[in-house]
Amino acid sequence: MRSTLMITVLVLATAASCLAENVVRNPDFAQASAQSELVPAEWELPEGELWRRAEVGPEGEIGLLYEAEASVCGPVRQRIEGLELGATWDLRVDLKASGGMLPLLALRDADGEGILRLGLANVGSRWQTAGLRWTATKADVIVEIYADQRQFEDKESGGGTVRVARVELVRVDLGVDHSAADLGENVALGKPYTMTPPSYGPTIDPGDNVQLTDGIYAEDRTWIFPETVGWRMAGAQFVKMDLGENLPIKGVAFRTSAGSAGVVWPKRILISVSDDGETWYPAGDLVKLSNQREPLPPFGAYSARQIWTDQLHTHGRYLGLVIEADGPYTFCDEVEVYRGDAAWLAELHEGETAPEPERYVTDLLPSELVKQQLLLDLETVREDIAEVAGGARGLMQSAQNLAEAVEGMRPIQMDGFRAVLPMNELEADIFRLQAEVWRVQDKPALRVWHQHRWDPLAPSAEPVDDAAPAMSVQMMSNEYRADVLNLTNATEDVMQVTLSVTGLPEGADEFLALHKVEHVGTRHFTSVASALPEAERQGDGWVVDVPAGMTRQVWLAVNRPDLPAGEYSGAVQVSGQGFAPVSVPLDLRIWPLRMPDGMTLMVGGWSDTDRNSYGLTDENRDAVIEHLMQYQVNAPWATPAAMPQGSYDEAGAMTEEPSTEKFDAWVANWPDRKMYLVFLGVNVNMKFGDADHGTERFNVALGNWTRFWADHMRELGLEPSQLAILSLDEPRQQDHYDTVTDWSKAIKAAGTGIRMWSDPVPPGPEGLEDMYAVTDIFCPNRRLNVQRPAWYLDQMVAQQAAGKELWLYSCSGPARSFDPYAYYLAQAWDAFRLNAKASCFWCFTDTGGVSCWNEYPAGGNGPYCPSYIDDTSVTTSKYMEAIREGSQDYEYLTMLAARLAELEAAGAPAAGLAKARELLATGVQRVLASDDASNYRWDEARDRAEQDRVRVEVMQALVDMQ
Repeated sequence: MRSTLMITVLVLATAASCLAENVVRNPDFAQASAQSELVPAEWELPEGELWRRAEVGPEGEIGLLYEAEASVCGPVRQRIEGLELGATWDLRVDLKASGGMLPLLALRDADGEGILRLGLANVGSRWQTAGLRWTATKADVIVEIYADQRQFEDKESGGGTVRVARVELVRVDLGVDHSAADLGENVALGKPYTMTPPSYGPTIDPGDNVQLTDGIYAEDRTWIFPETVGWRMAGAQFVKMDLGENLPIKGVAFRTSAGSAGVVWPKRILISVSDDGETWYPAGDLVKLSNQREPLPPFGAYSARQIWTDQLHTHGRYLGLVIEADGPYTFCDEVEVYRGDAAWLAELHEGETAPEPERYVTDLLPSELVKQQLLLDLETVREDIAEVAGGARGLMQSAQNLAEAVEGMRPIQMDGFRAVLPMNELEADIFRLQAEVWRVQDKPALRVWHQHRWDPLAPSAEPVDDAAPAMSVQMMSNEYRADVLNLTNATEDVMQVTLSVTGLPEGADEFLALHKVEHVGTRHFTSVASALPEAERQGDGWVVDVPAGMTRQVWLAVNRPDLPAGEYSGAVQVSGQGFAPVSVPLDLRIWPLRMPDGMTLMVGGWSDTDRNSYGLTDENRDAVIEHLMQYQVNAPWATPAAMPQGSYDEAGAMTEEPSTEKFDAWVANWPDRKMYLVFLGVNVNMKFGDADHGTERFNVALGNWTRFWADHMRELGLEPSQLAILSLDEPRQQDHYDTVTDWSKAIKAAGTGIRMWSDPVPPGPEGLEDMYAVTDIFCPNRRLNVQRPAWYLDQMVAQQAAGKELWLYSCSGPARSFDPYAYYLAQAWDAFRLNAKASCFWCFTDTGGVSCWNEYPAGGNGPYCPSYIDDTSVTTSKYMEAIREGSQDYEYLTMLAARLAELEAAGAPAAGLAKARELLATGVQRVLASDDASNYRWDEARDRAEQDRVRVEVMQALVDMQ
């Protein structure tokens, strides 16, 4: 069956023109068929006109457009004949998709029904090239393009759009030597260089400072050999080389590999040269120059390449490379520089200067990322202009003028910059053009509409239908829930909109809060609508601004209502100048149930508030702690500084007690928590005092230390069992296991009740028994539960069955690209599925070293923290709301399980409990069905309403069993 076929993901970041002959006819759809302008010549479109020929290309050129609500639709097709058998062929399709559509490419045997090759085009809202490669076993094939993979299986897809600009089918000569041609002397051989410090573990070794110019190539994948230099972070890296003297340069080669394991080709490699190391001059983009000769292959099959050119005409003593990644990894095996004509040394450098490589990475790249966001915004406007029947010429010219302004935009000073859209006046102009397009399309000044609160929202999103908006919240008393409303402004100015709630009982103001949702730019994604600053309160309502050409979402929070159970019918009144008032129905149902004051599920996030760490400062610490406690974080963490060692004599007796000052201050800031956790920061060579681990002195001293802290817990009115210790983080090899075992044995031998906590990530199942035996709490990585073989989770569950406690944690990033529903909220449901007692995330305070309101200058994956933290404040977000809702959902399920157990113990008839028991067994599966813990992207199509449906069913079951 079709659904059993393996689908291979093959996506390039940018389109590359192919120099080989393209055998696709009418590849850019420029020619219309004789029958209709909506149908391209040489192509077969499915019935129903969901696919049509339109002006949808990157610059408004002709292309193919799929646009539909949920539907079943066949493919776009073309029959190709006469392929050379045994040859390798590449199919490349330039396309983009929105609304969660996942286009699928298929090659079918033209003489039968057999599928020769499939490729899932996991593309997003910018133009990308999807492709697949195969060796021809049939001379005649049919190329097919499905708007969504579900349609390939004859199933209904969700609603959305797909745009296709060009299709290529070209023969690939795998016998070509992809290394640089014989370009003469490599003047970089053995030369010194500086670079962004390598950060990809398997490649890091002492030779990194010489390996880029040692003339030695790795034999296989560059990311598994220490002879390679690797960076495990997105963004840009630099390499700056000293050639020793001013030399003529005709070429550069950068040896790397990609195509599998998530490693993609670099987006750009900018070359610059300098005679003195101070003044730099641009020399070109190596990726672009190399692609003009031979395009890099599609993602999906490993290959090594020298990205090279011999088209330079410059000179310099110093050569700089800025390598912009298009994914989470960058690897380099060798950099070569080829000598040019000696006469070039007498030529003056011309044109504008370039920044030195380090400065580009640290200062100018953030501005380039801002520029990319503006171009994304403008691309959306251009797509709408393409839909305008008349008068589009002037609008398209305005768009072109804005595009030129963006390209010429001066670097932005990052100090004090906030990446809240619109980020500058130029972006505001782009959105004003969007508003003008809407007015040309006769759209109302203000549109008020509804969507699910967890679904993503683009800056200029529009309602997908004409349905009247309505809001609804169903909940217990004493809990937190919310709903959202969208406001879309088609006027040329910022609109001030007043919202007020009417019809609810007197006193409702005490539990209602309104937040405006901010669109904030990110390093790795497009902007995300998650930040939730409180809206300005005016009288009985709130006032929010809606920028021209944008959609402002408001988050109406119902916080711990103290109302009698019942159904309340109110309304949200929307008013302001320039539009007729709108009344949106608001249904609030309070079920005859009460959420407990304290949550059963423990929540932790390595916030380490005992000192200033990550994004914590003296100015924001108190606010961050208060914020986290409000969101039911009840398992706080501290650093090793909170539990110093003290001093010990030769026999291991304590001679000087540890200071408890930091520990006491930390606990005082987190009153009445379920657990307190401390990371000791142990490594394999770490001593306790000056005693080696595993020795008798070590065991005695560490035991005395443990008893001291257990006694101190009692002095604070806490049980020692409320303290858990992580010795070595994420143990993954035998010396790690042995170290954890030695520390845990000594601590547990003291018999105090202090618990040992571990988050093992072993690559294999061997050698773990001793460590497991002395661990009390196991916290497996949620994503690894899916990605690793079954033994990983099975071992943890086996320990759980033996009486150990199971927790869950996630530490993926960047956080801003993640779906709050799939990454944060669903983890609580996964925890209940596994009977795990806690849900943890890295990290509630990891800002990436920047303000979360401007992550463009951040390194690595940028902020991991779910809140928006800066040096002086913290603002909540949908991510934090998802964590809290997940904790409450866990409580729903816990209440249902407890009530079932109570009734069963009382001898209630089993038949009467069958429906509730089935709900408990299947409800979690339903919520987790759209999430396999392997892809948390927010633009993934998911049914995010299932959580609420199951919640309501649980409340109904609890009421029925009262």
